[in-house]
Amino acid sequence: MTAVAVAALFSASCAGAVTSSTGDVNRTSESTGVSRIAIGDRRLAPTLSGTTLEGTHFTLEGLAGKVVVLNIWASWCAPCRDESPVLAGLDRKLAGQKVRFVGIDETDTATSAIQFVTTAGVRYPQLVDSDGALLRQLPLLPQKGIPSTLILDRHSRMAARVIGPVTGEEIDTLVSELLHEN
Repeated sequence: MTAVAVAALFSASCAGAVTSSTGDVNRTSESTGVSRIAIGDRRLAPTLSGTTLEGTHFTLEGLAGKVVVLNIWASWCAPCRDESPVLAGLDRKLAGQKVRFVGIDETDTATSAIQFVTTAGVRYPQLVDSDGALLRQLPLLPQKGIPSTLILDRHSRMAARVIGPVTGEEIDTLVSELLHEN
């Protein structure tokens, strides 16, 4: 991939979505950073399932009752290389709590993706999304431009998102807020 193509990917306008006060999903308002979704506006996340990098079948359905941090990444994404070790550390730190991390690898070769997660120390499941079909099911995330992260509450509802690179502090705060919700 040429430097121009990579630059175009990073500068592409995001086509994500936000919920309105009535809970309608739209794709017109987008900005980088953290967005929280009010409890009354939250919608159920789609039941994503697919094949992991290890070749096993995985579905989000089995994570009901847990806060889920769903991170979209690719091995060729520079910000993803920075945030993935942070997410791997948080996954280990929060392992005893009702929190699970799941990755979705976008448009990668298997070799590059496996090398990436090994180098980053990532041990949580990684769904392969070579054609973008899984990402298209997530209306709150941009369909172009990664990384992005979607956080589900314990009721499998889309509760927060981060467009662009995430910090450990941001994820730690969002997860803590969701763990303490009634």
